[in-house]
Amino acid sequence: MAGPAGPQRGFRECFLDLADRKDRELGTPWAGVNSRFRRAEAGRRAREEMLRRIETRTGRRYAPSTIARWAARQHWPPGVDTFWLERWAAIDRAGGIRALADALGSTPQRVVTWRDSLDPNAPPPGPVAVAPPAEVLTVWVSVEGYATVGTTLIYKNIPTGDAEHQELEIVVGAELLEAWINSRQERVKEILGEAIAEQVIAEWNPAQFYDVDYTVTDVIDLRTEL
Repeated sequence: MAGPAGPQRGFRECFLDLADRKDRELGTPWAGVNSRFRRAEAGRRAREEMLRRIETRTGRRYAPSTIARWAARQHWPPGVDTFWLERWAAIDRAGGIRALADALGSTPQRVVTWRDSLDPNAPPPGPVAVAPPAEVLTVWVSVEGYATVGTTLIYKNIPTGDAEHQELEIVVGAELLEAWINSRQERVKEILGEAIAEQVIAEWNPAQFYDVDYTVTDVIDLRTEL
């Protein structure tokens, strides 16, 4: 005979998972603050974060009081897949996308892909097969191009800021130098674009919410030493 079913989760539980995460993230400045005030601040931040998440999914911006009312009444937000919110809750319980990726032995990008999958039965990403260490080549580059974050194009040359070159690590097997020497510019752009997306763009704050890419339109400079 089957045992009693566990309590059913709803929007309230997803919101509380987010509020718990925000409470943990308050950090040292809030260490001596009364727990009631800490919880109130964590709740405020959780409502703002939940609003932003729902807006990215539906394009609609609700009021913080609406989020609080939905959580209190166990009402799922309209137009948002419940499995998507539950995947976010799993990320929140782990402490973030990178934390969940580390716990699963996977990568942040694969966690994001799973989170945004339209398949309600998509399993969490499994461990990444560990390949033998590849020989890498360190290069310094200056390029023109644009990043793609989700569906947004951001025209941004690399490096950003005042630096003259961006340091990148390229797998020797990619044959970057051979392509560069033989003037195979499209292949050079492709290799550099992949490296920039993984080593630079993926570290931008918005990258934790979207798939990212980088397209090189022109290689200004490429060096193997400075």
